[in-house]
Amino acid sequence: MKLASTVSWSALATLIRLANGFVSMKIVALLVGPLGIALIGQFGNFNSIVMVLALGGISTGIIKYTAQYKDNPKELYKIWHTVTWVSVILSIPVIIVLLVFHNWLAQEFLHDVKYGSILVVFAFSLGFYVANSLFLNILNGLHEIKRFNLLNTINSTLGLLITIALVYQYKVYGALLAMVTSQSITFFIIIFFVRKQAWFKLSNFFGKFDRFYFKKLLGFTAMSLTSMCVIPTSQMFVRGYLASHTSWGIAGCWQGMQKISDAYLMIVYTALGTYFLPKLANVQSEDQISKEISNGYKIIMPFVIASAVVIYFCRDVVIQVLFAKSFGAMRDMFFWQLIGDCFKLASWILAYLMLAKAKTKLFMITEIIFGISFPLLSYLFINLAGADGAVMAFALNYMIYFVLFVVLYKKGYLF
Repeated sequence: MKLASTVSWSALATLIRLANGFVSMKIVALLVGPLGIALIGQFGNFNSIVMVLALGGISTGIIKYTAQYKDNPKELYKIWHTVTWVSVILSIPVIIVLLVFHNWLAQEFLHDVKYGSILVVFAFSLGFYVANSLFLNILNGLHEIKRFNLLNTINSTLGLLITIALVYQYKVYGALLAMVTSQSITFFIIIFFVRKQAWFKLSNFFGKFDRFYFKKLLGFTAMSLTSMCVIPTSQMFVRGYLASHTSWGIAGCWQGMQKISDAYLMIVYTALGTYFLPKLANVQSEDQISKEISNGYKIIMPFVIASAVVIYFCRDVVIQVLFAKSFGAMRDMFFWQLIGDCFKLASWILAYLMLAKAKTKLFMITEIIFGISFPLLSYLFINLAGADGAVMAFALNYMIYFVLFVVLYKKGYLF
């Protein structure tokens, strides 16, 4: 499937998911306000950390090697056997930690012990999270784009309905509860849709542990663990520092700004993950790689830039439609956030080559450097410019990131 076709399917699915996300965001904003949005963002970061620990950070590896060996079932099933072993072995201690230390974790990450019961529910639903991620990554690697997007669309719609019901009833607690319960239900939906697929057999997932492929996957574990330690941690630092320097309401506005970026860039994220990663994993010729990268810039960047321009000039409408009057401080954050988004996507097109070619050391080094530079720049700019400093730091960080990756690409370090 070509990039344009992948983007088209991604766009269709994403438009539906965006509509679901917008409705959910609006309801949550109206019912729980900026403080609630900030806590939801905080829990989202915590959720990401737990998921990486439970799956061993091998999601990208599953996509890469499924794409690479999809025509070689014998080797493919060895990989899947190993993935299942890794997931089971790692999930059990994570579940135990969530159950035993739920109150302490709630106090540390959500600043209120009353949310401890959310983590208990999360522990019991974690197995469904891991299984969902495994099956969706396999569909991605097999390049089942239509089914992959359909399932993601159904998941987002179901998540919207659960969020509406629980937020209306329990406010912030309900929003957090929705985040950890929807996966349990979507698991059975995914099973229904893939049950007749030739690859979906228990024997393909439960078998002998393969040390060779385990070592292969360890590189992706190292990369994911690095991202897990760096990205959510840096975001939590920025959010917390912004809250202490201004207020949690302002931090909630900053979190809302991140939600807007994630929403309109979802099409690109999906296209990169469903097309670029498996495609670049198989392409060996530098000329072919350059052609794919060039096509990526021609198709993706005009969309990103045009979207950013439209959103900037419609920012008052966006705030009014998606949030509420209490999010007015967000208005001044749009310019630098959208500039940063453009540089972020421009750099990610090149960064996906690094992932596809499993450049573990380079990935870890760049993640750590820019994961540290973002909170440091935020610390500096928040003190200089107040609430807008966080988005200024975001833009500058990705400008530097983009320049570095252009140099690395030109020098051939990403191949």
